[in-house]
Amino acid sequence: RERSLSVVNMFLDEMAKEAKNIITAICDAQCQMSDKLLPKNCAQLISQQLNKKKKEKNKKNGNAEIEKPGKESYRKTRENLTTMDKLHMALTELCYSINYFSNINVWEYTFAPREYLHQHLETRFSKALVGMVMYNGDTNEIAKPSELLVSVRAYMNVLQTVENYVHIDITRVFNNCLLQQTQPLDSHGDKTIAAIYTQWYSEVLLRRVSGGNIIFSMNQKSFVSLTVEGSIPFNPEEYSDINELRALAELIGPYGMKQLNETLMWHIASQVVELKKLTETNKDVLISLRTNFDKPEVMKEQFKKLTHVDNVLQRMTIVGVILSFRQLAQSSLTDVLEERIPFLLSSILDFRHHLPTGDPTKIVSEVTSAAGLSCKVDPTLVNAIVMQKTETEGIDEHLLVCLL
Repeated sequence: RERSLSVVNMFLDEMAKEAKNIITAICDAQCQMSDKLLPKNCAQLISQQLNKKKKEKNKKNGNAEIEKPGKESYRKTRENLTTMDKLHMALTELCYSINYFSNINVWEYTFAPREYLHQHLETRFSKALVGMVMYNGDTNEIAKPSELLVSVRAYMNVLQTVENYVHIDITRVFNNCLLQQTQPLDSHGDKTIAAIYTQWYSEVLLRRVSGGNIIFSMNQKSFVSLTVEGSIPFNPEEYSDINELRALAELIGPYGMKQLNETLMWHIASQVVELKKLTETNKDVLISLRTNFDKPEVMKEQFKKLTHVDNVLQRMTIVGVILSFRQLAQSSLTDVLEERIPFLLSSILDFRHHLPTGDPTKIVSEVTSAAGLSCKVDPTLVNAIVMQKTETEGIDEHLLVCLL
């Protein structure tokens, strides 16, 4: 009896695995084709057109035509089966087998073949989502959010076609997997898209900015590089551009953006703690400066006594950089939500505007902040500063803040 049950279980599992492998192969092929349609691949075609006009260059380089996307769809005859045709035929046969019986009864146990396929697809899709990020911890290379979004959509389009072959709820797969990717860890305890991008933006991009290689451009609404192209491993414009951050917001959703926001606010709170320490060090001099602001000579003498002035400026710059990036990220989230859930967003705006008695419970502020809208008092920053507060801080707190 035990043996017969294990054989049935193994057989159904192998069938589901084989179907999953075929679907994965089709997904990979579709992702590659989607990648060929990206704007970055136009450069070769433009270059080739320019070279055609220059006969000398044509003689040197030859007339090798670059294969354009879509060429694989042209057929001379239906008899020549492509790899994709063979994969679809194999998938059709396997799915027909899996779909033939909704339940298989062995002894007093009931097996559901479709559930095997469902579980394998869910596990595979979760791994594929993180794999497509292509994050390399050694070189700090990572996929651009817009390119990742294109790949994810291509993957989802293929998975949706599986419903044509077998009666399974692919929407459930999407909901389970994509929602997990907005959290710090997935159900297997692995890092998610939200966690990887949060780490990359806060620890790689923004650290480069504070190093002086990159600055924030108000006109371009992006971080731009000050150095020659190639001197840093990535172009900040390609990752902090408004379109990239909108793609990121669409991938990781409000939950993921909230996680990014909390991480940024934690960094600001850390800088505030350090600034307070520097203020404490210069406390007596700052009090003297504050009381003698109308005496230029005294001010000049006291100013010379200040220590770690550059450190204060550097930390204030870091805070400004983080706030600039946060503003970009939050506005990108609002743009995405306005497109996806306009009625809900308008309701949040209405609450914020017409709240009669302030916001004593801070619920409206938190909802507003989670939607990427600005608040008079940012609840995320308040929480981060409260978390960093030590028990020793007390009477001098107000004085230090005033001096700072």
